Amino acid sequence: MSSKRPPVAPPDIPGYTFISVLGSGGFSDVYLYDQDRPRRKVAVKVLLADLKTDGARRRFESEANLMAQLSTHPYIVTIYQAEVTDAGHSYLAMEYCSRPSLDVRYRRARFSVDEALSVGIQVASAVETAHRAGIAHRDIKPANILVTDYNRPALTDFGISGTMDAAQDDDAGMSIPWSPPESFAAGASDGVKVDIWALGATLYTLLAGHSPFVIPGADNSQRELISRINSSPLPKLGRPDVPEALELVLATAMSKSPTSRYSSAKAFARDLMRVQTDLNLSVTPFEVQEDIVHEEADPDTHFEATRVRSVVSIDPDSHPSAPTFPSVVPRSNPGIGARPASQGPQINSVPGVTGSTTGLTQNGSTVPSQGAGSKTRPDAFVDTAAGPTAAGPTVRGFPSVLSPTQWASPPPRGAQEPDTDAVLASTVHRSALGAPAQDLVPAPASKKRLWLGIGAGGVLAAAVVVGIVLFTNGGAPTQADPFVTGPSTPPPAVMAGAEVPALTDLVATASNGGAVWTWTNPAPEDGDKYLWAAISAVEAGQFKPITEGHVFVTNNSNEASCVSVMLLRKNGATSPETKKCFP
Repeated sequence: MSSKRPPVAPPDIPGYTFISVLGSGGFSDVYLYDQDRPRRKVAVKVLLADLKTDGARRRFESEANLMAQLSTHPYIVTIYQAEVTDAGHSYLAMEYCSRPSLDVRYRRARFSVDEALSVGIQVASAVETAHRAGIAHRDIKPANILVTDYNRPALTDFGISGTMDAAQDDDAGMSIPWSPPESFAAGASDGVKVDIWALGATLYTLLAGHSPFVIPGADNSQRELISRINSSPLPKLGRPDVPEALELVLATAMSKSPTSRYSSAKAFARDLMRVQTDLNLSVTPFEVQEDIVHEEADPDTHFEATRVRSVVSIDPDSHPSAPTFPSVVPRSNPGIGARPASQGPQINSVPGVTGSTTGLTQNGSTVPSQGAGSKTRPDAFVDTAAGPTAAGPTVRGFPSVLSPTQWASPPPRGAQEPDTDAVLASTVHRSALGAPAQDLVPAPASKKRLWLGIGAGGVLAAAVVVGIVLFTNGGAPTQADPFVTGPSTPPPAVMAGAEVPALTDLVATASNGGAVWTWTNPAPEDGDKYLWAAISAVEAGQFKPITEGHVFVTNNSNEASCVSVMLLRKNGATSPETKKCFP
């Protein structure tokens, strides 16, 4: 913001309390207010009272709408409110960036190559976001790039923005030092190409300490600047720490012909990122909103965890691979063995129950009734409605369990022998209670397994008794305390720089607002690199790796160039720091 014109008195805005004046420009004044709800400091940009023309009001409202569309980007100032006061003052309440803008900073000291590249990529991502929304800024310059409380650039002042193919208003302003040649000609200009030139000119300004076509000590009037912008080649930066690749990138962005410039801000940022890679610097992310792909919803997405399978019915009369059960053979039928594997258990009737078995179920369906002459087989359940047996009622649910009257008077030896199916079916349920004990004899194989089972049970019981005795006498085994550790050999400590010699002969040569520092490696080895950082009396900068034995360091706020360098070995070991200031 320019300070040539004194700002007008701040307006009375309901819900805001005036604090101080932040600056003034050609079309508006900016004030610092304290917002009541929510409580925070905000920057309020107010349109000048004596410039309330239709064009000025149109630009102001356009700026509010455009910035509202873009203010979610991390490198664009956020807009909170746009309103008109009762006195007719239009204002924008926006994010307050408390740090000095880039315009203030570059006038104090030139930017390092690392910071200038990072700022260029971040602002380029904001410009690319605006272009994708069909908006051209048309006034990119250091004064319109604020710095947030988190030390990030924030593009602002879309006051003369518009669609990328629209001509500027007749009463719209422009910043000559950062404007391309086509801005001074009649007719419409390509907003994308204008913004790319202005962004390149802004980076040049941060590195040079002045706008691209300003010559220190010469005539820098508007007429001379326009003439140089139209006809003079872009001057070299003349800094030893600026690589030739960066000079070429800036020259491409500021080509006299719009068609020779980068086609987009993204292409410009991509080449800046390549320069960062060549200099072994951290690559700054390029942040733009990606296109959202709307995918069709999967109908089974919310039913995956509770999917219900269809019910599978199993027919017991089919021929699956049925297990073979050990048989219990009556003495009167010694030749009967186990049921064949192909014959599964059948559930039709109850032994000893006469009459119909209507009401029994099989796999959820009613079993058809049988006549009195049908063969009977045991079932898992007994229908008591069929009536009691001759010897007494059968216990429900256990068809082969005898009633109390049958326990007292077992049937005679000569009674009716059960048929083969009934005997075999009873073995399916592992029950031998349905016949007298003297009539049922285990098969030899079953008897052998019985004795094996008894022996195994005895051994297991003995083992349990012995374990109880040992536990009682000796106590439970002592568990290691997780918080008590035994003696151990500590790992060898990694001593950074313990075996690496310090750099020597650190010498500075004054050069254009800073100094070029050189040093000597006392014991060179393959793969050696150097770490350097600009330091001051109150803070140390971030170390950056380089391969050359020299570096340019700009002067700090005390007009001194101070540096700290270390030797970095291939294995990662570093030497002690070597620090010095010049002058």
